Amino acid sequence: MAVVSFLAARAAPTGGFWVALAGGVAVARVAERRGARLGFGASIAAMLETVAIIGPARFGVPLTQAATAPIIGRLHARRSPLALQLLVVAALRLLHNTATTAFFIWVIAGGLDAYAGTYDAIGRRLGLDVGTADALALTAAGLVAWCAFATVVQVLVYRRGLHGWDGLAADDVLPHDLPGEGDAPPHRGRFDPRLVSLAAAMAFGVLLASTAWPVLLGVALFLAIAWPLSRPDSSVLPTGLAFCAALGGGALLFGLGGGIGLDEALRRAARAALLVLVATWMRAAAGAEGLRDVGRRILVKLRRVPSMPEAAEVLDSLGSERRLVAGARALAGSLRDVPYRPLPFLDAVLAWVVAESERPEGTPPARDRNKGPHGPPISISPR
Repeated sequence: MAVVSFLAARAAPTGGFWVALAGGVAVARVAERRGARLGFGASIAAMLETVAIIGPARFGVPLTQAATAPIIGRLHARRSPLALQLLVVAALRLLHNTATTAFFIWVIAGGLDAYAGTYDAIGRRLGLDVGTADALALTAAGLVAWCAFATVVQVLVYRRGLHGWDGLAADDVLPHDLPGEGDAPPHRGRFDPRLVSLAAAMAFGVLLASTAWPVLLGVALFLAIAWPLSRPDSSVLPTGLAFCAALGGGALLFGLGGGIGLDEALRRAARAALLVLVATWMRAAAGAEGLRDVGRRILVKLRRVPSMPEAAEVLDSLGSERRLVAGARALAGSLRDVPYRPLPFLDAVLAWVVAESERPEGTPPARDRNKGPHGPPISISPR
């Protein structure tokens, strides 16, 4: 359930916060009923599965809810006051949003001067003088306002879902039919997914370290050579190009508006676009099953960290991509006759969350789920 929601939140051009609410309710329910370790494990596994399906681009869209949903579930189980839930979620959301804003300012936009310069250029058109301190103050005010609004909405929606879960689960809901044919064979790239992930990580590091034209051209040349050689899954390319255009175009507009010069603005925009393209190539070259295998191996390496063994087990038990599509179609069907008013719409979505989450687990694939496509079986140490 969380995979469907978090995946849609990352793929949606806008409104990712609203889309991720459904998956957050499901994760909160796991933590409420079965403890924080499994709640965080389920959340980690869901996020890794979304990376396996569409790659790491826009990973942060549902991240705040993925991190806070288990906390809300445990606080709800302990009957903690509403104020405490709001305070904890608000603090984590503000921390995450501040970090992503800082990344945008210093990595994408071209630094504080360029970021503030864009505000100043807009302010001059309105007859206002906006300095660096004013730009930061406006940004901080926006972060606080969004944090307050989003936190209240998230906590209230989660509490409504958790309070009404048992009643919705008792309702008779007809299961949706899955297509009779099996899943398509998993895409197999030419190279070991571990090598692909390592190469992508190195490319990320190089891009973050410098915007010099030789560095940018070198990464672009690497992608131009590696893409055809790696026998990629091209189904992720349209989405990747859309993200590339959005982030690169935004960086170019901020750079030109901030007065950092055409050359610097172009280099910043090119770096932003290449960061997305490297992420897209990693998913295309490694394939969904390859990235799942990399995720499993990382979780096993971290098995002494709380919730990591649980995350590995949940990742192994997740249903197929065909099941995800069927769940999304079930949502579309359940919303067909619902009036487009906030509470009826929300209750219909929550009913779908409960129905999908309570559905009996399907038959696992015939092959050993602990075996990666490029390595021996992975064992998980007993908890």
